[in-house]
Amino acid sequence: MNPRRHLAALGATALAATSALVLSGTTSAGADELTTFDTARDRLVAEVDDQLVAAMSAEFGLSTSGVYDRLATEAVATEIESVAQAGFGDAYAGTWVDEDASDILVAVTDPGLTTHVEALGATVKVVDDPLSTLYARVGELDRYDRTHSAPSGVHGWYADVTTNSVVVVADSDAVGERFARRAGVTGVTVEVDRDRPRPLADIVGGNAYNINGSSRCSVGFSATHPTYGDGFVTAGHCGRVGAQITGGVGQGGQFRFSRFPGNDWAWVEAGSGWTVAPLVNRYNGTTVSVANGTEAAVGASVCRSGSTTGWHCGTIQAKNQSVTYPEGTITGMTQTTVCAEPGDSGGSYISGSSAQGVTSGGSGNCRTGGTTFFEPLARALANTGTTLTVTGGNQQNDFALSATPSSATVQPGQTATVTVNSRVVAGQAVNVSLAASALPSGAQASFSPASISSNGSSQLRITTSASTPEGRYTVTVTGTGGSPQVSRTTTVTLVVGEDNGGGGTWQAWTAYSVGDTVTYGGTTYQCRISHTAMPGWEPPNTPALWQAV
Repeated sequence: MNPRRHLAALGATALAATSALVLSGTTSAGADELTTFDTARDRLVAEVDDQLVAAMSAEFGLSTSGVYDRLATEAVATEIESVAQAGFGDAYAGTWVDEDASDILVAVTDPGLTTHVEALGATVKVVDDPLSTLYARVGELDRYDRTHSAPSGVHGWYADVTTNSVVVVADSDAVGERFARRAGVTGVTVEVDRDRPRPLADIVGGNAYNINGSSRCSVGFSATHPTYGDGFVTAGHCGRVGAQITGGVGQGGQFRFSRFPGNDWAWVEAGSGWTVAPLVNRYNGTTVSVANGTEAAVGASVCRSGSTTGWHCGTIQAKNQSVTYPEGTITGMTQTTVCAEPGDSGGSYISGSSAQGVTSGGSGNCRTGGTTFFEPLARALANTGTTLTVTGGNQQNDFALSATPSSATVQPGQTATVTVNSRVVAGQAVNVSLAASALPSGAQASFSPASISSNGSSQLRITTSASTPEGRYTVTVTGTGGSPQVSRTTTVTLVVGEDNGGGGTWQAWTAYSVGDTVTYGGTTYQCRISHTAMPGWEPPNTPALWQAV
């Protein structure tokens, strides 16, 4: 399906109606805000910097019209990703733009959702594993690495939504398979690559900014701190807290916040006389304006600016990747096809006019090509408590939480699993820390991951004990992030010890077809979408699947 034709013709009313069905009541916003391809394209023609269009035209071999087509498809994909992730819940398996940006694909595990995916203007791909399962496997590899350390022949791992698999990057198939087997993770795909990633810092003189008179890195994005004032985000491996800026941008300043390894973010307080600006250097005498920090989808175009190799573009390949450097493993990174070399570290990644992240490391070079990884901007801003500088002034960042399914039933001693989704409702994406409260006695909650982008999702596991009293409990999930800090909540109904929470003929693990009727809690429901019922998909909680009659 071509979103350029489909979304141009799809009326806003029809799209909103479809979205309302897909969202299943999990969120109150989003349906009426979805943008058609033509609307997105018209807006981009008016907003996108001419120099960025020229750069993308040269990099991707596109006409000016083709660049706007690609950017419009990517913009629509970002919105579809948000709606699909919130609406399809445990059946959602990822969204991406295909190689030439002619199509948007949404993966789901339930073929009954095909018509709803297509109504959003995307092509459906039915797969075996939901995204939450892929991320859980990545989390298992992360945990094994923290306790045993990945062997030197393993360079990283990530969830590849385009193939519905977890990919381990290693020197050989045998090395990658052995690592996964020892971690207890099955069903991985090994990508053979003998070129080990490394941080892209270098001890040379030059422009950009110099650290302690000995090394050089690149500025990421202008950002302000409520106490320290003007400065910029960059890579954590460029300097530890207290390291001095002895030349270039920000001279006279110092690193106020920094983390590496684990993550790779830092914020530098600029010296006196430096002023923040919403600009990225294209290294041809022009700049690109930064309008926001909206996170782009897999397959979207992205350009990088760095003080060694200047301006280069490519596409986003994967998110939430773990990368093993000689100094340790970095988690939650984004992989791209953009090249980079030593000294480019900390530099800007931007998609259209949306800031994405700062250069961490990679392999290869800009003569023969390579693979790079960037630290997501939302995590860098959240952990440093800073605000991105954008055109038109800064807007308060806000997000909304939802849980899918919104209820779960277990017996004492069992574990309930729920997907917690976050969605940006104002401003830019930020890092959100998750916590659960009001748990029943003897129960514990854990999140994987414990911190997400406000456009992301996490798997909540509530583990009860044999002593947990039977009953119905309302568990509160709280997400906190942004600067100034914002907290938002959603709830999960946890039923302990009841068969199906409502009696009647509905049963989990049963296949239902369109038109089937069941009873639950004294109400009769008719099936709207063919599916196999799971715990937590009780008819009152899933209006996309069941309609009261």
